[in-house]
Amino acid sequence: MPTFDRRTLLTSSTRVVLATGVAGLLAKSSLSVAPAELAKTFTAEVDSKHPIAIFTKVFQSHTFTELSEAIVTIGADGVEATIRSKGHIDPEQADTLIPKLVEALGKNKKRLLIAATGITQADKSNEKLLTVLRDNGVRHYRMGYYRYEKSPSSGSMLQQVRDAAAKAKDLAALNRELGVVGLYQNHYGKDYVGSLIWDLAILMEGIDRQDMGIALDLRHLRAEIAGSYPSAVNVIRPHLGSIFLKDTRREAVEGKSLTESSPKDVPLGEGLVQKELFRDVLQSIPPAPISLHVEYFGQNAIPVSEIKPVIDAYHRDLATLRNWMSVS
Repeated sequence: MPTFDRRTLLTSSTRVVLATGVAGLLAKSSLSVAPAELAKTFTAEVDSKHPIAIFTKVFQSHTFTELSEAIVTIGADGVEATIRSKGHIDPEQADTLIPKLVEALGKNKKRLLIAATGITQADKSNEKLLTVLRDNGVRHYRMGYYRYEKSPSSGSMLQQVRDAAAKAKDLAALNRELGVVGLYQNHYGKDYVGSLIWDLAILMEGIDRQDMGIALDLRHLRAEIAGSYPSAVNVIRPHLGSIFLKDTRREAVEGKSLTESSPKDVPLGEGLVQKELFRDVLQSIPPAPISLHVEYFGQNAIPVSEIKPVIDAYHRDLATLRNWMSVS
């Protein structure tokens, strides 16, 4: 594995490759009819710099052809596919199956826009997977998570963030060498590096977002942070690389206070994630795909015979998203 020092000496030619790859992803989608409750024709220009991917976790029981046809029905530009252990594609089969997925999507003019991986460090196996993705036209991948450990031997939380940052910096250097972009998603929960948001600023310090950036999950941001979330966004703004879209709200549960209750996932626009927040963050990210999720259908693969409500939900939330993205 090349050392970080060698990677820092790479010329800007890799950035040209990266820019060319990103440009190839930029295609305007055509959602002609919105659901009844949002029915309208979007005459305003839609931001074509940010193609919309559908997260495919609930579609993992689908064949690649069935998945491609579902994306056509939904009206999105492509997918964020799970290419990780227990995902749609196991990393060990990536060199064989990723081209087949890309081909199936391509038949319907859809793309594999983001690969959801478990990658957290630069090593030979991860380099191989990233190379396969790059060679198949996939320039953005979601990273795995760094987690806080409770063991005293793990050090303080600050030290654990710094240790994770060292791994991230080395991985970012590999990304630069290969011409791909890593996206680190903030996640709800006390064990995730990034749930606090300020720790993302430490994690990404000194890293160019053309190599690795933050996929700001607005649902997880609002589930974790109340009134100070604008400051949280500002502290990581220089590192923003993409947006992950889903929504949530707090609902009272018997025997618990509102603040003690777990967030309830809801359709986009019906909770704490609002257009103004989305538009603010959108203006700060570079050209890159963004990903739409429907967490309110759970985390498990749904059989093809039962998928219609999910497709309808994605179609509805996509209409909301395109409304938010429209430029008057």
